Amino acid sequence: MMKKMLTACLMLVSLLTFGTAKYRDKIALKVLYVGYNPDRPMPKNVVYYSTTPAVVEKIYKTRMADFKTFLEQRFTEVKVVDVADYKVEMSDEVDVTLMDAGPVNMPANFSRPMVLMHAMAPNVGLPLGLKFDWYCQCLDDEALNIKTSHPIFNTPNVVKLSMVKKPTPGSFFNGHQGVGTPKEMDRWQVVKQGFSSKEPYLIGMVSHGEGFNDSPDAESISGGVCLKNAEAVALGRQGNYFMWGFAGSPDYMTDEAKDVFVNTICYIKKFDRLPAIVKKVQIETRSGVDELIYRLSKDLYNQAIVSRREGNLRMLKMQQELKDKKAKGEDIGHGNEMFLKMPITNDTQSFDDYVKGYVGDSLFAIYGTNISLYHKYYRQNYEYFYPSGVYTLQLDRDAQKLGISNRKVALLDKCVSLLEANKEVAMAQRLLERYTTQKFNKGAEWRNWLNLNRNNLFYTESGGFKFMVNTYGKSFPVSQQQSYQLPKSVISDEPTTADPVAVSARFIPGNGNKKDSLLIEAKILKGWHIYAYVSKDNPFVVTETRLELPEGAIADQEWKTTAAIPYPGNEGMFIFEGKANFRIMVDYSKAKAGTKIKCGLYYQVCDETKCYPPKEKILEILI
Repeated sequence: MMKKMLTACLMLVSLLTFGTAKYRDKIALKVLYVGYNPDRPMPKNVVYYSTTPAVVEKIYKTRMADFKTFLEQRFTEVKVVDVADYKVEMSDEVDVTLMDAGPVNMPANFSRPMVLMHAMAPNVGLPLGLKFDWYCQCLDDEALNIKTSHPIFNTPNVVKLSMVKKPTPGSFFNGHQGVGTPKEMDRWQVVKQGFSSKEPYLIGMVSHGEGFNDSPDAESISGGVCLKNAEAVALGRQGNYFMWGFAGSPDYMTDEAKDVFVNTICYIKKFDRLPAIVKKVQIETRSGVDELIYRLSKDLYNQAIVSRREGNLRMLKMQQELKDKKAKGEDIGHGNEMFLKMPITNDTQSFDDYVKGYVGDSLFAIYGTNISLYHKYYRQNYEYFYPSGVYTLQLDRDAQKLGISNRKVALLDKCVSLLEANKEVAMAQRLLERYTTQKFNKGAEWRNWLNLNRNNLFYTESGGFKFMVNTYGKSFPVSQQQSYQLPKSVISDEPTTADPVAVSARFIPGNGNKKDSLLIEAKILKGWHIYAYVSKDNPFVVTETRLELPEGAIADQEWKTTAAIPYPGNEGMFIFEGKANFRIMVDYSKAKAGTKIKCGLYYQVCDETKCYPPKEKILEILI
């Protein structure tokens, strides 16, 4: 009997030893985790996002403890802190900081290693000018387009990724990149549950891939399954920051993903005190010209018309199904009630307006609807486009005149030679200042700078279509450091590329007894849209009205809206384009004069290739 007990004990010890052997040797790093302390009330604007609010509430209670337990298994020293208590100085006391909650404001000179989780990547990155922009909060559970040779997959843990070939996400074919995209792609499971799972989970974040790798301080490592394109970045680094776009905490990560996450923490440590040297000031890169060429197509226009008609039929069917459910006494929910009352329109834009929306009035006046001439124009001038705004490009007629690509150093050489020969001085100076960050006045100064830095120059479109000096990880005199300014934001009553939705509000006179119709109007820039209805498995944000009435004022229960139109390629989505109106009757006859009605919209605006973060605009109307 004693012998059997001894044998059993030895077996148990053996199993325990085997089970913990993998993590017995902890990595000698100090790690700080910044999250939400579940002992405190959940903040109103918690950074986690799910199409099912109950999921966020559940995750909030366990996420900090989950990370703490996991990190303590892998690293020698771990600290956790609520984001409300986080101070930048805390990161100076550790090797790596994991930022999993917000809001937080990081100073521009912060240079310690930091991993930015899911939406914290753009939340931190955008104010700093990093390439972690808000492309789409629609990252699911799998990675693809993976650079498997990268260190985060190989050291200190060698991870053999379990790749499975699956059909390519449908959204990857929506745009010029889709032409060369394979029908199947290898995928790697990162999170055990995604937002499209039977049991939905948190939704991750992707940033724009266009221009991500065009500076020596940044690297795109992996994309992911999302509702954008194959170039979207799910895992990437710029300077001392690492973007981990997936939303899973360790309990929801696969075993392979856990090892890669540990490797990521070790990897970003190597970039201590190596901040980014390029600020992202340009969203639209030269790939925007490729997209224009792709979109200027009669076939695509015809497909859009067919899609509109099919979508309207689908909308009628969905509304009938909701009516049937209501007739049976089922509660269909507030969102579906709004969708049920939404009108349908069969209006479609003409081909002339379709083309004009992409090329503008000036070019349309020259080429009309001759698509082949547009394609020829854009291809012939492909190397001469440069920014006219953060989201738009224009033709550089100076570079076109010289016949030299604006992304070749030969253009700089030519301009310096012109200055030295005292020829075309104004044009040469314009071009040199347009495509560099320097401000010299004499040809000799430009020549000295060019000769000194020629072998260290790189060209960045995300950084503003500029040639810059690679100072990353190098010691350069202060006089050679680069500086430039971010474009100033434009505030306008009309939609702009910087702010594609202009919101206004006014009363439309009713019966004269201070019972009038309140109208909230959204003017939406051509080519952009906001969401009228999305199915439960879509992560985009439905447009919501906001209304706060003063004491004595009352409003009807229902808003009336403009007709929504079906979104091509997504059966569960309907959108507003051009102009969207939201009306509700308000009786303010008993409200005190001089008080204010607050109203507005909460929405997310997107075009065919990018989305902005959700935004709330509130207006005040004096009674």
